[in-house]
Order: sequence, then C-alpha cells, then structure tokens
Amino acid sequence: MPASNLLQPVRFEQDDARARGRAHGELWRPQIHELAELRVALCLERAGYRDREALERVAAAHLPVLAAEEPALHEELLGIAEGADLSPERVLVLNHYTDLRDIPGAAGPQRDAGEPDGCTAIYLYGEHGAVLGQTWDMHATAAPFVRVMHLLPPGGVEVLCLTLTGCLGLAGLGQHGVAVTINNLNSTDARVGLVWPALVRSMLAASDARAAYERLLAAPLSSGHHYMIADGRAYFGVECSGELKVLTQVGPKAAHLHTNHCFDPVLRGRERLVPGTTSFARLDMATTLYAQQRPRDVDGLWALLGSHDGYPRSICAHVDDLRGDPSASRTCARIAMMPAHGRMRVAPGCSRDDQPLELALDRFVPAAAAGPLH
Repeated sequence: MPASNLLQPVRFEQDDARARGRAHGELWRPQIHELAELRVALCLERAGYRDREALERVAAAHLPVLAAEEPALHEELLGIAEGADLSPERVLVLNHYTDLRDIPGAAGPQRDAGEPDGCTAIYLYGEHGAVLGQTWDMHATAAPFVRVMHLLPPGGVEVLCLTLTGCLGLAGLGQHGVAVTINNLNSTDARVGLVWPALVRSMLAASDARAAYERLLAAPLSSGHHYMIADGRAYFGVECSGELKVLTQVGPKAAHLHTNHCFDPVLRGRERLVPGTTSFARLDMATTLYAQQRPRDVDGLWALLGSHDGYPRSICAHVDDLRGDPSASRTCARIAMMPAHGRMRVAPGCSRDDQPLELALDRFVPAAAAGPLH
C-alpha cells in the first residue's frame, strides 16, 4: 500500500466533541496504544522523569487547564481516551510530548531532551496568493502514525488537519482559510499549560488570522514553539517560550522562514539548544535556496521543502539513516496550504518516497475579502 493511502483524510462528522473523540480513539486504538507507549518511553529516556507515575502526574496537571481553556477539546481528548481504552493522562503524553520533555522539577536531573533536528516552515506570497508549508520532523518511530483528519461537524467549523493517531492536531487549514504551522522551540521556562495541539485546533477554527493570533496571545502556554499563522490577507510569525510570546515576523507580502531556534534576543535567553542541532544549517540552506529559486507558487514551495541539498543537514531530513537510531528525527510528513483558496497538499515522509495528495475544504468561506492586506 502506498504510504499516501495512510493520509487519505478520515472524516469525523460528529457535532458532539466527546463522540468525535471516541470515534477517533476506536478507529485507531492499536496505533494509539503503540504511539503512546513510544512517547512515554522517550519522555523517560530523554527528559529524566523518575518513572511513569511521575510523568503521568505532570500530564494530569494539564487536564484542568485544557478543560478551562478549551472545554470542547477537553471533551474530545477524553473521548479519544475512552475510544482507545487508554487513560486520559497517557493520551495527554501522546499529544504534549515535546512540552513534557521541557518541564523541570517533577523529573530527575534535566537531560538534553529532544531531537537535534526539526521542522522547517516557509511562508511566501506568490502568483496565486499566500502559500504556507512545512516539513513535519519528529522521532522517526512516529512516521507510521501520521494521518489527516477532515473534521466536518454540522454545527461547527470545518478543518483539514495533519495529525498523529490519538492527537488533536499538528497543523492544518480551517474553513475560513486560517492556516497554521508550528516549529518546536526548547524552552527553559516550561510549565504546566494548555496542551499545544488543542491550541492549534482552536486557532484553525478562528474567523481569520488575526483572531487566531489573538487566541495565541491569550493562551497560557506550556513550552516553546514558533507559530506561523496566515489567511491570505494577514500573516503572523510568533516565537513563544513557556511564559513569553514575541511577534518576530509580520506582513503577508514578505517571505518568512523559520526552523528551531529563536530570532528574538530576549527569547534566546530562555531557549535550550539541543546539542548537534541542525536548526541553523537548515535555516541557512532554506534561505539560500529561496534566494536562488524564488518560488512563486505551491509547486515551488513544495520543491523547496523536499530539498536534500546539504544532506544530512538538509530541509528534508534523514539524519537517522546515519545514526542508526530508530528514534532520531526525520521528516515524517510535508504540508503546504493555500489559505486564500481553501486547499492543502500533503505527503508522508521523504520527498522521494511518495506522491502528494491534493485536498480541499468542502465548506470553504475565506476570511473577509474587504480591506487592505495587513
């Protein structure tokens, strides 16, 4: 079976969030169990948690925050747990793995948690409007669990969402043309906060990019991430630590690129760079290739995201091939979105592995067309 078949969108049409989550959990129950166990083991290995009980106590502390901030998504996560026959704490570890690695105090001595590689995200304004895309890089053992959800609740907002089995969402495109990508940043001020996939889902449901940006500003974050938010008329690039949020990129007519280190000087004082990071090399390569190729549409961006120039520190990453570590980082998926047209392109793994899928929203209603770009 071609790997792209795993990314054929699965439709979830339940209005009730708990029922939607339960359907998700039942559909992918074996995969959710397997991925949850992988991520628990990685947290224990890489973040210094004393044992599973210590990890699950920290995970459990996030559930009241999720319930207060995003009640419907809290219900959906509980539904996933019920459908998968797994504890909510274990499902939360699956969702919030990158942030749980950063939270100090409840673990033993803090280790060099995290992978030295990561996602490369690029925004451009081309011949047909805005295009936003990224490589989704994570521990290679996550690759078999990448999926696409097509959320179509009759009384809610339609979303096309890249995700993992058991996860509320990684990146995607909402009914009003709000596109969101995310790059991990390792933060030294990590804390208990809002589960970041729930924040992504909340932003994707926003009426426009500014509303999504304002939702991000209001959210009590847990650890570091860089968010790219675009709707075809506005663009916001926001670097975050556990406590701080800084708008470092703005403007829909400019090109914006980001990897896994902070641009803002204040946030640099709160980031922890993983030894051997490829973030600077990938940003340099992406910047060079952008200047050379001048991509003007989704095809140009897609080619750039699939580049192997500079291997093994390339944008499409396969450093694990050299390390022999099955949990080392690699490109597990690629996504490119055209927010002004309600369209998405997605593919699993390496750019040499498979053909992309072309997807479109059914109920696309673009963000307000009136007014200047901002």
